[in-house]
Amino acid sequence: MGTLYAAEGHVGPCEVKVPASHLTGDAEARARFHREVETLRSLRHPHLVRVLAAGEERGHCWYALEPVSAPDLGTRLDRVNALPFPEVEQLASQLLDALGAAHEAGLVHGDVRPQNILLAKGGVKLTNFGLSLVPPGAHGYQAPEQRRWGRAVTQSDLHSLGRVLHEALTGGAPETQPLPRGVPRHLRRLLRALLAEAIPDRPDSAVSARRLLAQRAPLGPLTVGFAALLAVMLYLLLRAA
Repeated sequence: MGTLYAAEGHVGPCEVKVPASHLTGDAEARARFHREVETLRSLRHPHLVRVLAAGEERGHCWYALEPVSAPDLGTRLDRVNALPFPEVEQLASQLLDALGAAHEAGLVHGDVRPQNILLAKGGVKLTNFGLSLVPPGAHGYQAPEQRRWGRAVTQSDLHSLGRVLHEALTGGAPETQPLPRGVPRHLRRLLRALLAEAIPDRPDSAVSARRLLAQRAPLGPLTVGFAALLAVMLYLLLRAA
């Protein structure tokens, strides 16, 4: 769907992405590309790779990205197969924040997959926005409406994120690999919502999905009673000492 080059320009070291020419072959597609990339340039978010410049040369559209020296999530999963639950929860939180910023600006990523998630030292970085250029069936992380009709909306990004998170937890796809025992209830609830087949059954925004992630189960009566008993025992031990 494009070629990535290491480059040096007036913005300094960068990576230049050149989409495949057939994806920006007509005037309407090129105009849409330039509108979306200009919006992307205006975004400043700790979990989004910055777009530094963009343009067109000899009929080829291009945009320059800040260089990020970090492995991608796909490479990490190839090595370890699955990640610890707390790490997946952190991934979910940071990626929902990044998608929320993009969606608020009117952008749909359209290509959320492990290879476009960089594991930088300061947290994840989402890169390689599809910019309306990802064809239907390009990869298995696409939402049903993308695979069938090439249509991507904000909830499409959320579904793709659900597939990424499921793979991070299990090493496989939702259709073939069930969640292991011990996955926290709030993570299960989030994944169930993100992976819904129909668009209306998914969260209506990244912010709504973030709320689901934050809704941990309240302490039940038995848990509260046990905690109170421990507190009393600790108090008595301290008095005896």
